[in-house]
Amino acid sequence: MSTPRTLTLPDGVHPQILETDRGAFATLTAVPDIGTPLGTVLLVPGWTGSKEDFAPLVDHLCRYGWRTVAVDQRGQFETAGPADKSAYSLAELGADVVAMSTALGGYSQLVGHSFGGLVAREAVLTDPSVFSTISLLCSGPAAFTDEATLQSLQMLAYGLENLPIEQVYDMKLGHDSQASGYVAPPADIAAFLRKRFTSNAPTSLAEITRRLTDAEDKTEQLAKTGVRVQVLHGAKDDGWPIPVQQAMAAGLGVEAEVIPDAGHSPAIDEPAKTARMLVDFFHDYPSLTTS
Repeated sequence: MSTPRTLTLPDGVHPQILETDRGAFATLTAVPDIGTPLGTVLLVPGWTGSKEDFAPLVDHLCRYGWRTVAVDQRGQFETAGPADKSAYSLAELGADVVAMSTALGGYSQLVGHSFGGLVAREAVLTDPSVFSTISLLCSGPAAFTDEATLQSLQMLAYGLENLPIEQVYDMKLGHDSQASGYVAPPADIAAFLRKRFTSNAPTSLAEITRRLTDAEDKTEQLAKTGVRVQVLHGAKDDGWPIPVQQAMAAGLGVEAEVIPDAGHSPAIDEPAKTARMLVDFFHDYPSLTTS
């Protein structure tokens, strides 16, 4: 989960609803004021996150000339979701992202943060024709493997299925506040974090949590799609171990890029640097050669 530093949206970034053939999705959208956009960037948030995790990045990418759309996934914060567990498989979530890109005209530059990277990858595997590139931001190749993380995720998923979501949030907050280096956010940010978590469809959050314990490694399949791939992470990322992200990048035939001074949430920590690294990748088309 990313913690925003302000709830004030940058000028030009606006809440909008994106209608697709798989339903309506809440977004934060920005469109360049002058000229025709260079294309569309589609941003997919991670576990317990939302479109607000990208608000500063949406602004920076738009300033580079890109129409930029950050979304809430189904059942996440301000996007409705069903109570059916099967609705939250990676296949279903990936199909949603395909529908989003299609509704936006296709050929999106797709960016998936953390768990959103697993969803973005699934979307490209489902239909690579509607994506120009995919950027895996602080994401990993598969489920977490360390026992402590798996146990915590399994306990959270169980709680979401058996307790009121408000109680689960209080338990999670109590656990997080005991972590070394924890700093309580300002009151308005704390209220937003509570509202966001408790606005999730409990089934959605429980099942997304389970995907972090059972997702398969599909690095090899992604490499075969022909869609250009970028892997980048914060220098102090504490999500998937950095060596795991580097190995994933190698399996994709690229080198992991490091965002200086950022942790697991570069869009919040270093939005300007993150935006520059993304747009440099978007524009770095391979040279065409003739025989």
